[in-house]
Amino acid sequence: MANWSDPTRYAYASLFALSLNERYSESCDLEFRQRSLHRLLQHLNLMRCESMMQLLMENETGHTKGPYVEMLLDEPDFHRDGTRVVYDALQWTLMKGNYDARIRVILYEWATQLFGLSVEHFEMLEDAVVQRVSNFSPGSKSPQEEDEQKKQTKMKQAKKYALIGAASVGGGVLLGLTGGLVAPLLGASLATLFGVGGAAAAGSVAGAAVVGSLFGAAGAGVSGYKMNKRVGDVEEFFFVPLSPGEGSRLNVTITVPGWLPPITRRGSNDEDGEKDDVTDDENSDTDEDEAVQRQRLMQPFDGLIHSREQYGLQYETKYLAEMGQAIDTICSMAISMAATEVLKMTIFHGLLSAVALPRTILSLTSIIDNPWNVCCNRSAQVGEMLAESLMDGNFGRRPVILCGFSLGARVIYFCLKELQRKGEKGRGIVQDAVLIGTPVTGSPVEWRPLLEVVAGRLVNAYSENDWVLKIIYRTASAAYDVAGLQAIDIQHERLVNVDLSQLISGHGDYRTKATECLKATRLLRVVVITPETVQDPADMSDSSKEDEKDRLIPGSSSVVDHPIRSSLKESKKI
Repeated sequence: MANWSDPTRYAYASLFALSLNERYSESCDLEFRQRSLHRLLQHLNLMRCESMMQLLMENETGHTKGPYVEMLLDEPDFHRDGTRVVYDALQWTLMKGNYDARIRVILYEWATQLFGLSVEHFEMLEDAVVQRVSNFSPGSKSPQEEDEQKKQTKMKQAKKYALIGAASVGGGVLLGLTGGLVAPLLGASLATLFGVGGAAAAGSVAGAAVVGSLFGAAGAGVSGYKMNKRVGDVEEFFFVPLSPGEGSRLNVTITVPGWLPPITRRGSNDEDGEKDDVTDDENSDTDEDEAVQRQRLMQPFDGLIHSREQYGLQYETKYLAEMGQAIDTICSMAISMAATEVLKMTIFHGLLSAVALPRTILSLTSIIDNPWNVCCNRSAQVGEMLAESLMDGNFGRRPVILCGFSLGARVIYFCLKELQRKGEKGRGIVQDAVLIGTPVTGSPVEWRPLLEVVAGRLVNAYSENDWVLKIIYRTASAAYDVAGLQAIDIQHERLVNVDLSQLISGHGDYRTKATECLKATRLLRVVVITPETVQDPADMSDSSKEDEKDRLIPGSSSVVDHPIRSSLKESKKI
């Protein structure tokens, strides 16, 4: 950057100022805009141009981004390639140990839309900057200072191991919240990119504080995390690693399930008709139960490959299993009582009051009422706990993508509400949030504040055919507007409604067709998992990569009626 010409640096700063105005012009982001612009101008040594940049950021000049992009690409050393600009922007952003989600949205747009770089190229640049930051040292230290720093580092390590516990230490090494260690996951990631020597350098003490702040409690640290402050009646709350491979990146995806099907106990018949061996060993049974629970949690998100580092939030599995059993039961009974025709004559024609419901349908609601109410209450409390976990930096200071269906989407909804309630502390954490079949109000008044804490896209995916929400949620909450049944009537570039009515014929479909639902959002990277093959992200076909490149950056607020194509035939048969 030191060798860049003055016009190039001016175009760089101008592009950033215009991007701040385009994305985050609301009053709640004023402090963020001012702070970010000031830091970049200091980095570029352009403080003398601050008044002009303020005008650009407040959209008082009428300038557009196009001419400034061309000025950057015309820099002789760039060779019509914006890689150096994106790399430099990432570098000054990460040097403070905080990767604000709003900055990532802007830089992602620069890379993929303005400069024509691929998603993989952008993520490789993120990895490269982490490597450089981790090797950064502000100055040389004397031998005595180095010895003292090593002693302090060992003390910090001992405290962290004591806090996380033996179980967590057995599963991995904690990347400290204050930067005492560099996780082996990061080392593996950087070794691929820079070779063994570069990865070894990343494990040095220099720069570890920055990397530790960025990544938080990686791997087993997150898995071993337990909330000290319980909310309400919540009994279970922890994170399960879902990543298919090793490595950390500067964004993390957290998935939240909606319900869990009943656990299949040992001793059941296998495919060959033979019974599994049953052991009386208590520890073996416990291990199997935990493995089964993890598999049940992972199943809806098996095809999700959006981040190299992905986690599932496991919470209140006992009650989610009861909820799953109730949904299976009510669907089976509805079919046996020919409830489909009754629904066509009543619910689908607008007779939505409890008084108008046929006696057979009311008998079905009694089955699900209790587990539904329990799960609704606890999912709201779990959402608050998730918000506290994110604000406490347990996933570091890097962008988080949240994704959930049914009650899991309700968890995310209340997480966003809690983040918004915390003000500036809750902003810049969540990059995107995907809520599918959400049993919460669809009132624009309630949803509008959530946009303050989602830097990229807030997706509301719904189906007009979800008769469980039509009956159960509307009856229990006495509310007509339900997010899982309709579009949210807000005109905002960060809110996107996705109509899944052609794919989803009932609430149970959200779990069995989770991969199709995720793909329909056109935001998350998904690969179809088949029994014949498990496709690795690195081995994606050209068509899959093309679909990935077509992911939309936060933009239109219009309803997306996604062409499901092959899924349409299946849904018509249901």
